Order: sequence, then C-alpha cells, then structure tokens
Amino acid sequence: MAAPLVAGDVTFDPTITHDEFQKFSQVAGQAIFASPVDPAGARGILGFDIGVAANAVKVDTSSPFWRKAVSSGIATGGYLTVPRLVVSKGFGAGNIALSYAKFGSTGAKSYGGSLDLPIVNGGLVRPTLALRGTYADLRGLDVYRLKTYGLEIFLSKGFGPVTPYAAAGTMRTNAHGTIPSNTTGVPDLILQDTSSVKRYTAGVRFSLLVPKISVEATQAVQRSYAAKISFGF
Repeated sequence: MAAPLVAGDVTFDPTITHDEFQKFSQVAGQAIFASPVDPAGARGILGFDIGVAANAVKVDTSSPFWRKAVSSGIATGGYLTVPRLVVSKGFGAGNIALSYAKFGSTGAKSYGGSLDLPIVNGGLVRPTLALRGTYADLRGLDVYRLKTYGLEIFLSKGFGPVTPYAAAGTMRTNAHGTIPSNTTGVPDLILQDTSSVKRYTAGVRFSLLVPKISVEATQAVQRSYAAKISFGF
C-alpha cells in the first residue's frame, strides 16, 4: 500500500526547473484525476452508486522532479496513492459523478467530478460509446495549487456481470507553485505550468450480488492503477 499525499510534504527546492515542476504537476494531476472508475454511459434516471476508490501512480522517487518537490517519503513502494469517496447519479441522458479526497489530518483536499454523455447507447449486442469530461481541484496546500481537466471517449460492452471498457483522451493540468521568500532570501518565487498529456485506459467492472468492483490501468505521463468498490443500482 502506498502512502497518501499530505500537505506538509510538498516543498519546492529553489533549484527546481520548469520541466521538473511540469513533470511533478502532471504526476500529481494523474493522482487526483477524478475518474469514477467505471465504464462511461447513462446510468438511468433512478441510477445511483456510492463507493470508495483509489488512484495509485507509479513514481521514480530518485528522479530530480520528485526530490525537488517533496520533503518526505510520500510514495512508499514507488506509488503515490489518493483514496477518494465517489458518488454517481444518473439523469436519463447521461451520468454525473462527484469525487472527494481529504489528505490525512491536514487541510489539503481534492474535489472533482465527471460527466458522461453517451454517443451510442449499448444493447444486447451493441457496445456503448460515450464521452466523459472530468475535473479535479487540489486545495489546502500553502505552496501549491493544481487543477486537472479531462476529455475522453469510452467504449464498453457488458457480458452478464462483467463489463470490460477502454478509453482514450487527454488530461490537462494547470499548476501554480510558490517557493517562499524565507527559503531563498528574496521575494517569493512563482512556479506556473499548463500542459496536456494523452491518457489511455483499460478496465473492467464486476457487478456482483451486492458490491460492484472495478479496476483499471492508465498510461499517461506515468503508469497508474485505480480500483473501486461500490454499492448501488
């Protein structure tokens, strides 16, 4: 199990470069990405689901981008993990999901959500094709703010209780960092980056008698994995 991010762990080294700040922000963005860990589609007007999910992003802790951005070992086992509460609700034409994460006893929090809009509704033999838009916002860190935006297209097909799915799209990160003046002896240094990376995801959902279990793997700036256990209909 990997340790979750906490507020006191982010401290930027004055020698950090723009490329290193960008790489750190892309990895952090992948960790807070508000995927509902589900195939995209319309759940139906009565559809509702609540569960616990986690994103785990593989990190090379010896890399300069990582050593110059964090002050302690927050990626045990080589993974940065963000556990989240995820609530999904259908509204007829699509599905909306909300995501929330709180990092330990600190004030750091992540809010997010996603919106699914089907292009082709699935059936007995027909797969589902849908668009998903995603947003997440990391707050509560004195020296760091991060927002992520995602747009992906999903293809899925159910086979009884098993629904495999695949997606391709883009994640955009908007990051703002600060190196306080008491660190450098000069006015605060501001770090900023806006960039995009491609995302490719494959996953499967198992709809058991009571819980639903979903797992997925994503290749973006790093390899990451996500899992969710949920209850609903």
